[in-house]
Amino acid sequence: MNTAAKVISSGESVFIPTGYVDLKATLDGGQVFRWWSDIGGFRGVIGQRAMLLSETSNGVSARPVDGKSLNGLRRLVSDYLGQQQDLVGFQKRFSDDPCLGPALRGYPGLRILRQEPWECLFSFICSATSNIPRIKRNVGTVAETLGDVIGTGSRDVSFPRPEMITDAGEQCLRDLGLGFRAKYLVFAAESVASGELNLNDLRKESFAYARRVLTDLHGVGEKIADCVLAFSLDKTESFIVDRHILRALHKWYDLPEKASHSYAADWARDYFGDHAALANQYMFHRERLARRAKDWGGQHISRALPEDGRY
Repeated sequence: MNTAAKVISSGESVFIPTGYVDLKATLDGGQVFRWWSDIGGFRGVIGQRAMLLSETSNGVSARPVDGKSLNGLRRLVSDYLGQQQDLVGFQKRFSDDPCLGPALRGYPGLRILRQEPWECLFSFICSATSNIPRIKRNVGTVAETLGDVIGTGSRDVSFPRPEMITDAGEQCLRDLGLGFRAKYLVFAAESVASGELNLNDLRKESFAYARRVLTDLHGVGEKIADCVLAFSLDKTESFIVDRHILRALHKWYDLPEKASHSYAADWARDYFGDHAALANQYMFHRERLARRAKDWGGQHISRALPEDGRY
C-alpha cells in the first residue's frame, strides 16, 4: 500500500482551532473557485496541498488527500482562512448596523480567504462578464490541463505557474474556453513570470499603490483589482462594488442613486475603514441570498442562476 492510500484509509486529519467557519459560505461564495462539495466537507487545493476540509464545533478539520503528512497543514489552513482578520472588532463595531448586524447574526462563520495571489489574479481576470459556474469551469479546466497532479482525484492539481501560462499561449487558453480574457491572462502571466510584477511584494505596499499597480495591467479594472486586494493581498480596506453591493448601499446607507461604482467604493472605504473587506463580503452574502430567494420565488430557477455572483 502506498503512502497516499495509507493517509486516505486511516482518515488522519488535523484540527485547526479557527472558531466556527461556514465552509459553504466561505468556499462557495464567489471568493475562490476550486473547491467543491464532497462527502464530509469541501475538497480543494491550497498551494501544493490537496485536502478535504470539514466543519467542527469550534474549528476546521483538514484531511490530506495527496499522500503527504500532516506537517505544516495546520498553519497552511489557518493562514488561508484568514485567522489574522479582526473579526471580533468587526463584530463589535457593526453589531447594531441595520445591514451588517443581521448578516453577522445570520452568517457568523463567513470568512475572507487569504489566497495565493497569482491564482487569485488569474481567477478574477476570468470573472469579467461571467458568473460563478462559468468561472469555476474556466479556472478548473486551465488547472486540470496545465497544472501538476498532486492528489488522487482528477481535480487535485496545483495551479499552473505563470510560466506555464505564457508557454501555453493565448490560443491554448482560447481553446480552453477563456475567450477574450485569454489575452489579458497571458499579459498578466508575462508580467509575473518576468519579475516585472511581484504580487507577494504588494502585500507590504499601501492599498493605493497596490491598486494602481494592478489596474495598470491590461484587462484589470477597479473591481477585479479590489477582489485581488481583498482576497489575497491583505488589503482589509478594499471594497468591491457590484450590482448587489450598490443596491445595498442605496438601501441601507442612503448612497445617492446616481453614484458611480468608483464613488461608492471610495465612500465605503472611508465609512468602513479597515473593516471594509469584511463588511463587503457580509453585505454581498446577505444581498445575494436575499435576491436569490426573491428570484426563485417568482421566477424559474434557471433565470436566477446566471445572475448569481458579483461579475
